[in-house]
Formats: sequence, C-alpha cells, structure tokens
Amino acid sequence: MTNPTRQSYRPSERICHAISAAFMPLLFSFYVFLALAFSTGSAWFYVIISFIFGSMIQSISLLLYGRLSRKDVNIDDRKDRPALFAIAIFSYFLGFVALRLFSAPFIFSGLMFAYVCNTALAAVITKYLTKVSIHSWGIAGPSVAILYSFGVFPFLLVLVVGLVVGSTRVKLGYHTWAQVALSFLAAVPFTWLILYIVPLAVPIIFRS
Repeated sequence: MTNPTRQSYRPSERICHAISAAFMPLLFSFYVFLALAFSTGSAWFYVIISFIFGSMIQSISLLLYGRLSRKDVNIDDRKDRPALFAIAIFSYFLGFVALRLFSAPFIFSGLMFAYVCNTALAAVITKYLTKVSIHSWGIAGPSVAILYSFGVFPFLLVLVVGLVVGSTRVKLGYHTWAQVALSFLAAVPFTWLILYIVPLAVPIIFRS
C-alpha cells in the first residue's frame, strides 16, 4: 500500500493524520492510566511509573528507529517491527514488576501485564499472519480497563474512538479494514481474559 507524500495531503488526510497522532498508542496508554488514577484515587507516583514504562521508553525507541533507519515511524515494513515489539514487551514487563513492588492498585498492574501479553500476541500475528493495526489494538485492548473501572458506556465510547482512529489508518493507506477488524477482535477478548479471568485462575501473578 502506498502512503501519500506530504505534498499530496488533502484537508481530509491532514485531519486523519491529526487524529492518528492524537491517539497513537503511546499517548493513549498515558490517557488510560491517567483516567485510572482518577478512578481509583491513586497516587501520581503510579501514573509516573506507568508513563515511563508504558509510553516514554517506547517513544524513545520509536524515535531512534526513525532517525537511524531514516524510515517512517509508522513502521510500514513488518520486518522492522520485531525489535520494537521486543523493546516494548521488556519495558511493559519492567513496568508491571515496578507497579507490583510498589503495591499499585490491581487495575494498574493488571493493565500493564495486559500490555505485555497483548504486545506479544500482536508480534506473533504480525510475524506469521499479517501486519496488525497497533493504533487500533492500542485502543481496543485498554478499553477493557475502562470497562473494569468505569462501566459499559465509557467502554463503548472508547471503542467508537478506536473505530474512528482505525478508519484514519485505512484512509491513510497504512492498513486494510481486515487488519483493523483483526486488531479489535483479538485485543478486546484477550484483554478481558487477562483482566477478568487470569487473576482468578492464577492469583499468584497479582498477589501482593
């Protein structure tokens, strides 16, 4: 799929780029953890930990990738994704460990653990099946944490946002609708399993 050059951007494409940038996974991760802090009345310390391991490290690795490879940070080529997936998995795992050590509320450590597992699953699908939409996955997965903390309506609202963002990725030529749909169909039930079932089936993972 060929992406438009900067010179050929139409107004609608500029809007798509703006939406895509505002809801890129690394930013959306921060939005969700911030919302969870307000929901649980948690200390800002947990938000800082979540930001460092859930957003900042991956942002730095992505910027370094773009600078060193001189390629688009949207990572069009599936072959370029494994290393970045590995960095993200390691960072999320360290974040999970840090949140557990400092006795963060379950939803913080649970969501960080979900990021570990979701990123691993996305990496496997990308390697052996197709290039998933990380933008769509990065909204669909955390939407389950919103369901856990805020209920059904905010959860559905986040899914709508995810569909809008997914449509921008299709419009800009980065993904097909099938790839966006796959991201939703994999991320939502998988994250639900991690946040609702795993703590009951394997409680030692989240035990203080």
